[in-house]
Amino acid sequence: MKFFRFALISILVLFVGMVLWMAYYFYFRTDQKGHVVREADSPAAAANGQRQLARADALLANGAYAPARTLLDSLRDADLDPNTFIATEDLMQRYDSLRAKQRRTTPSQ
Repeated sequence: MKFFRFALISILVLFVGMVLWMAYYFYFRTDQKGHVVREADSPAAAANGQRQLARADALLANGAYAPARTLLDSLRDADLDPNTFIATEDLMQRYDSLRAKQRRTTPSQ
């Protein structure tokens, strides 16, 4: 009987701990919509990422869509480089604008 009570209390404590950890993670580590918020390790990494995104913006503004797509595809793995930080939302915004501009410039059939 003592073991059963000990097991029941242990399971209850673990369950409450898991719920508290999930609430903490959801409140402090996400944007309250379930998307994990990431932050740059250093201001230099954020500046380098913004520089890369500015290059992609310049290519999009000039109408060089193929090089812009190549650059954006290479920036998807920017997380692997500790000297570069690019927020996922910023990258997705560039992809969306690339698709929209390509759609506008291609003639309708």
